[in-house]
Amino acid sequence: MNAFENLVSRAVAQAIALAILPLSLLLATGAQASPIADETGFSGEIQPLIGVMSSRSNLAVSGDQKRIDSLYSLSSRETRPIGGVLGQIDYTVVPRELSLYAGTPRSALADGELGVEVGARYLVGGVGLLTAGVIPVTVNDSEVWSDPFVVGERRDATDTDRRGLHLGLAGIAGTGLSVDYRLYRRDIDDERSGQALELSPAERRLLEREGTEHRFDLNYRLALTDRFSLTPGVQYRRLDADGAANRGWLLRPQLTARYEMDRWSLSMTGYYGVDRYDARQPIYDEYRDGKEMGVVAGVRYAEPFGWSNWSVNAYGVWSERDSDIRFYDQETGLFAVGLGYRF
Repeated sequence: MNAFENLVSRAVAQAIALAILPLSLLLATGAQASPIADETGFSGEIQPLIGVMSSRSNLAVSGDQKRIDSLYSLSSRETRPIGGVLGQIDYTVVPRELSLYAGTPRSALADGELGVEVGARYLVGGVGLLTAGVIPVTVNDSEVWSDPFVVGERRDATDTDRRGLHLGLAGIAGTGLSVDYRLYRRDIDDERSGQALELSPAERRLLEREGTEHRFDLNYRLALTDRFSLTPGVQYRRLDADGAANRGWLLRPQLTARYEMDRWSLSMTGYYGVDRYDARQPIYDEYRDGKEMGVVAGVRYAEPFGWSNWSVNAYGVWSERDSDIRFYDQETGLFAVGLGYRF
């Protein structure tokens, strides 16, 4: 995993699951059906990017956050450069009807996911564009602190395995309606939450983070003019963690505006959500309920200097999570630019 994937996934995922939505998400509405090519063969896009990210989070795994001095305050701000490559490849099996894909779909990025997805798209006449895929690996939370509640000494990181399935239907009955369902399973190599505080076995079980996540999305794209569209939507997540203090739900309405003019494409998404949990966090004797808000914006300029199939892209992310337990507060800002090439 490279530094860009780790940092951007955290920024976008926390911004939207706030953890989360999410880079190319700015240019995708998630409700717009991706067309299947007119000819059999390969196509795709590759997009190198560089940028900078600034964040504050007690849960972020980085060198600057290995040690914290309090369980009742937010960590210091960390700013660092980022860089990497995004991309996806498609193979059209049946023109305008069936294609296979691998990479990072823009619809997944719009949800704050950065990882690998492999699957197929099938255009069902009169029904819509059906997508079915497997997610063998995600970058979101690829590492966590084995015990995030260690104070005054170095915290140890541990790997996580997060994988899932994806089913979606876009352009339902020729409309702008789309629905998506994703199922994720999360396993942590060395789960020791609360061990440093000498909690009882029952209290430590409340803090366990492994489990499954169900994610439902409903969006409707409204083409107000040939150039301008609005996509209102809502996302619901059910977090079935093994520990009841981390088990709960998230409800996040959002609105995406997109404007296209000649070679320019502009997009902005705003969201505001709330989450609720099933049990009190035993360290603080409070629920870690909270609210989230954020804005994701992007600009795409096609064929700069007359270069066919190339584009210049710029992305910005701002997000904030306000939890009833200050330890879980998060702030994230990100800016990235780069060149994209379609083939």
